Amino acid sequence: MALARTLSRLPCLLTVDIEGGFSEDPGEVADLVAELAELGAVGVNIEDGRADGALAPEDHLPRVIAAVKSRAPRVFVNARTDTHWLAAGRTPDMAETLRRVRRYADAGADGIFVPALSDKSGIAAVVEAAGAPVNVLFQPTGPDLRELADLGVARVSTGSLPYRAALHAALGTVLAAAGRGDAVPAVPSYREITALLPDAT
Repeated sequence: MALARTLSRLPCLLTVDIEGGFSEDPGEVADLVAELAELGAVGVNIEDGRADGALAPEDHLPRVIAAVKSRAPRVFVNARTDTHWLAAGRTPDMAETLRRVRRYADAGADGIFVPALSDKSGIAAVVEAAGAPVNVLFQPTGPDLRELADLGVARVSTGSLPYRAALHAALGTVLAAAGRGDAVPAVPSYREITALLPDAT
């Protein structure tokens, strides 16, 4: 809340990533969003992924979305499904993705976010199923902005990529100064960076 209060002073629109809502109670999540709205936030991202790598039951996020829209109707709710993000090396279940996308949109989500969805056919299927603006996570090896626009994508996020690319550039500079420029690794993945961070718990 303190960070949102500080950022709300910027001359731009503010959306806040509230992860899973910091509560399993839809009413408590709605209260949080209403408080953020009072601080000036115009949107939130809320996801069905959980820290243990599981997905919330399919009926959970629709109840949260409905509660949020009832309590803070003017806040843009970008509903994120982590069906692809949490797949971790296995083939994502596209049928489940589309099912969740439809349920979240039907519950009142203003936008749909499917991070790690990068194949054109999958993106097109989500755009068709959503009935709401679709948000994807930019991937250097995936479609470019023009291609994403042609597929009907309305919003593109960069996630941690600028941060990870900055760390990669800094490391490259240090290694070059040490005469080890040939040792520069690739841009680290999100999971590699997360593994290096101290455990906040």
